[in-house]
Amino acid sequence: NYIPAMQVLADRGYIAVRMGSVVQSALDISNERIIDYATNGSRTEFLDLYLGAKCRFFIGSAAGVTELPKVFRRPIVSVNFIPLEYTHSWSPNDLFIPKKLWLKSEERFLTFREILDSGIGANSRWEQYLELGIAPIENTPEEITAAVLEMEARLQGTWQTTGEDEELQQRFWALFDDIEVHYRGGEPL
Repeated sequence: NYIPAMQVLADRGYIAVRMGSVVQSALDISNERIIDYATNGSRTEFLDLYLGAKCRFFIGSAAGVTELPKVFRRPIVSVNFIPLEYTHSWSPNDLFIPKKLWLKSEERFLTFREILDSGIGANSRWEQYLELGIAPIENTPEEITAAVLEMEARLQGTWQTTGEDEELQQRFWALFDDIEVHYRGGEPL
């Protein structure tokens, strides 16, 4: 649910624009700084391209519209990212939060190592998760808002990383050392 993050951004002076060509319903929100472009009748392919090129940063999932700001090297906050093995790692300005994977038989979340070692980290077919008794869990509105606020702080130059943050980042990215699809600045991780 992106609405809380959109409200926080609107409260901070941004104009938040909801994009998409196929959405379930219109947003039920009355904030003039939040535009439901996906349902307001003004959507065009050119305007999709323009918004992707000119946004301060873009928040989205693995949907196709997220590719537009990538072409223009706009920072991206990817939420509900799945499959883990295809995590976007080629732009230093991007952030992401993966979906958590709940192993129903053991009533627990899989670790990142388990996801990558089992091969499920490369799975992009929903049916396979279900067949394996794994439930992908959506990010919470609080998790999405935290990622959005981190992106804003990073872009403003006010983000402060702790030693623990750095250690966790190193441990996480070390899990991908043997996975060839990950690059940063043209060099394999």
